[in-house]
Amino acid sequence: MRILIINYRYFVSGGPERYLFNLKSLLESKGHVVIPFSINYSKNVPSEYSKYFVTPLSGFDEIYFKDQKLTLKSIYKTLERSFYSYEVFNKMSLLINEQKPDFAIVLHYLKKLSPSVLSALHKSKIPFVVRLSDFLMICPNAHLFRDNQICELCIKGSLINSVKYSCVQNSKAATIVHYFATKYHNFKKYFNLIKYFIVPSKFTMEKMIEAGYEQNRFIHIPTFVYLNSTPGEKENIISYVGRIGYIKGVHILIKALSLISDRLKDFRIIIMGNGNKDYMQTLIEMKENYNLTNLEFTGHLAKDEILGILKKSLFSVSPQLWYENIPNSVLESFSVGTTVIGSELGSLKELINDGKTGIFFKSGDFKDLSNKMLYLINNKDIAIKLGYNAYNYVGEFHNPEVHYNKLMEVYYRLVNTNKSI
Repeated sequence: MRILIINYRYFVSGGPERYLFNLKSLLESKGHVVIPFSINYSKNVPSEYSKYFVTPLSGFDEIYFKDQKLTLKSIYKTLERSFYSYEVFNKMSLLINEQKPDFAIVLHYLKKLSPSVLSALHKSKIPFVVRLSDFLMICPNAHLFRDNQICELCIKGSLINSVKYSCVQNSKAATIVHYFATKYHNFKKYFNLIKYFIVPSKFTMEKMIEAGYEQNRFIHIPTFVYLNSTPGEKENIISYVGRIGYIKGVHILIKALSLISDRLKDFRIIIMGNGNKDYMQTLIEMKENYNLTNLEFTGHLAKDEILGILKKSLFSVSPQLWYENIPNSVLESFSVGTTVIGSELGSLKELINDGKTGIFFKSGDFKDLSNKMLYLINNKDIAIKLGYNAYNYVGEFHNPEVHYNKLMEVYYRLVNTNKSI
């Protein structure tokens, strides 16, 4: 089968792209041909299909909104992609006509590609699903997080709340554009073209239903992870892996570490990842102020390096302040037999089994986090046991075969539905 995967980035910048390339490898291992469709950025992984990729909103190196130069051309293209892009529709239609995919999986498309991808798929009668990895369809900033706290005003009330609080890029203008774009998408009924949404977490599904979407449109397929090897010997390492940003709660971790620094003299504390430069500078200053000389910031690492560090860690920490959507960092930690201390919040509550595969702490409470870390430091045998349980858990419930079979079930359900119409 020829399978089209659509995402606005074709390089690893976060969890959705990790999933994209993991899924690509899984599908190819089953004999399928995978055809990507994306934006033509300089960081992209080389692809024979890049001739179909669309132009970026600004320069080829200007990937994030904060990096884009404000020119008349970039402003026009940003507005077009926010509402509906004929460039995307035409490029997608050309790809479909020439490559003839049998099935499409849509990942991130709003704002950078627009619902024109849905129109092109629908017009060509290509069965497709949309996988949700954040809350963008019901929250303009995608995270249900505002002013450093959880916010559900747009779910429980009106989208106009986002304009009131300038939720998109802290910009009133950008938020107004998003507001009217969403109104336009709903008026044109683009989202009605989506037969099924795939959700990695039941929590995300619940929030979408709260926002008014019908329950029968959601199919829960947990993210998969490969068991890389059997759990190994643990060392005195505490680790964090993921994007560096406020909502990830890394500052909470550093505050917690400062409270037990006298117990960490023979530990390495390794923070892996990159992200917001200003926030990173704040973390570096916190490290210096708390005299945490054994704290290391590695920046971006290759996947093998990340897994190697996680495997040796006594435990990793997932201190998120937002709901998350089954973070890859937790699955990867489990996949090498390392337990996780995580925020008791959102999708983490269905991923971590408190006292069996990991330990919860109260989200945002660095004192509680320090107590939970100290507990595992003083009881390494328990940390190791939790890690083994976590390893067995992902092997059963987050393995590639289960994921693949469920995805194929969705495909055949779509094909049979289309035949009956």
